[in-house]
Amino acid sequence: MMITAHGGAMNTGRNTQAYFDNIDTYKADAIEVDIWKKGNLLYLSHLPSPFCYKKKLTLRYAFEVVKEKKIKINCDLKQTGIIRDVIELAKEIGVQDYLIFTGEARLSDSQYVDCGQVWFNRMGIKYVKQNVKALKELLDSFGNPHFAGLNLKYTKIDDEFLQECKKYDLKLSVFTIDDEEVMKKYAKKIDGNITTNRPLDVRRYVEE
Repeated sequence: MMITAHGGAMNTGRNTQAYFDNIDTYKADAIEVDIWKKGNLLYLSHLPSPFCYKKKLTLRYAFEVVKEKKIKINCDLKQTGIIRDVIELAKEIGVQDYLIFTGEARLSDSQYVDCGQVWFNRMGIKYVKQNVKALKELLDSFGNPHFAGLNLKYTKIDDEFLQECKKYDLKLSVFTIDDEEVMKKYAKKIDGNITTNRPLDVRRYVEE
């Protein structure tokens, strides 16, 4: 089980300096950043910032931090077509093995993905119990060992869906689990990743 500190975890603010300054306090396996591209610059922002993007923290900065901290980084892609640029930058800095992708990653990006993990927010098939076998077969059809599984909101899962995923060995990354009762219910049942604003609490339930 991997625990990801959601962007802005513990009230630090998404994609902020405070978020990076507090990495050690999260006790998480990964941090999360939101990525946009303008010109040749990959910058961090939850929403597009076409007029003041140069004032935003850069992905280069984030990669330098995770290299120092030796922590994984969930790159939540806010645009399609930028995964190749992110991978190239990661390789330049030497953090390609720390990469996790969510957001606007696509199955068609397989030709570029030769490192890290990709968790798909969408694959063209609805994420429901009846489709788990088909989703697993589609994912496996690409033969890409870096395609990790599905990324979906916690309200989309239930025990029956989790059982079906376990049956077909389909891994899940689930976001954003902050509710105490949801943590208690699913902390040990999800095989993959939990993204949360409360990483210390999730870790407590995982390790109990």
